[in-house]
Amino acid sequence: MKIKLLNNRIIFLGLMVCLLLSLVLIYFIFKPEAQKHENDLNQQNQLSSENNNIQKIDDTNHKGKIPNLAPSLQGTEIDCPIQVDANGKLILTVGIRSCFDYFFSSLGEKTETELISDIRQYLKATLPDSASSYASYLLDQYVAYIHALKNLKSTSSFTTGDAEGFQKVLDQMYKVQQQFFNSAEINALFGNERNLNQFNIDQMRIHANKSLNAQQKATELANLIDQLPSTLADGVRVFMQFAELPQLTKEIQEKGGSAQEIRNMRESLLGAEAADRLEKVDQEEARWQKQVNSYLSEREQILKSNVSDSNKQQSIEQLRNSTFATKENLLRAQSYEIMNDQKKLN
Repeated sequence: MKIKLLNNRIIFLGLMVCLLLSLVLIYFIFKPEAQKHENDLNQQNQLSSENNNIQKIDDTNHKGKIPNLAPSLQGTEIDCPIQVDANGKLILTVGIRSCFDYFFSSLGEKTETELISDIRQYLKATLPDSASSYASYLLDQYVAYIHALKNLKSTSSFTTGDAEGFQKVLDQMYKVQQQFFNSAEINALFGNERNLNQFNIDQMRIHANKSLNAQQKATELANLIDQLPSTLADGVRVFMQFAELPQLTKEIQEKGGSAQEIRNMRESLLGAEAADRLEKVDQEEARWQKQVNSYLSEREQILKSNVSDSNKQQSIEQLRNSTFATKENLLRAQSYEIMNDQKKLN
C-alpha cells in the first residue's frame, strides 16, 4: 500500500473535493506561522515548571549520515523542524508531521518502504536516542493511521456544501486518529487542521443560512476568524480575499447594492485597513479599464479605416505606445486586444 501525501490523508472522494481544495491551500500557505504558534503552545505546556532550553535540530550538526533524498527533493532544505528539550526529550509539535510529509512527498520516486527507512535514518542521525525512539514510534503510528484511512468506508453521504455530512465524515476521521495517537499527539500533529476543518464547517453553515445577507455573512465570518488562533487567523483573513470576497461582492452587486455596501462588507470581513487597500485597487482598476476601453475604441476605428494593413498596424502600434507608458501595461493591453478580437469572432 502506498501513502499519497495529502489526498490519501482524507480518503473520502467527496470530502477531498470540498475539504482540501480550500484547507490545504490555507494550511500550506500559513504553515510556518501556524507551526510557530503550535510550538509556542507546546513549549509553554511542557516547560512551564522548569527553565529547559528548547533545541531545534540542525542538519549541519548531526551524529549520523543523512539519507540520500529523492531527485525532486535534492537541493531543498529538509523540512523537519523537530525540537527536543534540554534533556533530549522530543517536544510534540506539528513539525514532526511536516517532517514525515516532506519525505513522503517524493513517493513514486521511492517506495513507501524506502521512504520510511529514510525517515528513520534521518531521525536517528539528528535526534538524541530517546527522542529518535519516540519519533520513530510516531512514524509507525502515522503510517498505520494513513493506511487505516485508506481502508475506511464512509458511513455518511457527502455533497459539496453539506456541513452536516462533512462533520460526520470528519468525526469518523477523528475516531481513527484516537486509535493511533493520544490527545497530546493529536493536538500537536492535527490541531491546526482540526481548527481549520471546524472553520470550514461553520463557513458552510453561514452560506447555507438564507436569512443572512452579504453584510451579515461577512460579520459572521469575521467572528469565526477571530475565534481561530491568532497566527491562523491572520492567514485566513488573507485567504478570505480570494475565497469569500468575490462571492459576497457579487451577492451585493446582484441585488443592486451600492459601493458603500460593498465597502461595509469588506470592512466587516477584513477590517478597515484592508477595505482601504481594496478600494484603492478598485479605483486603479476602474482607471485602467477606462483607459483600455478608450484605446480599444480608437484601435477599432483604425482597423475600420481605408488604409493598408501595414499602415493600420503601424498606427495601432503608435497608438498603443502613446497610450501605455510601461512595458507591463503594454503587454496587458495586447492581452486585451486578443480577448477583444476573440469575442468579436464568437
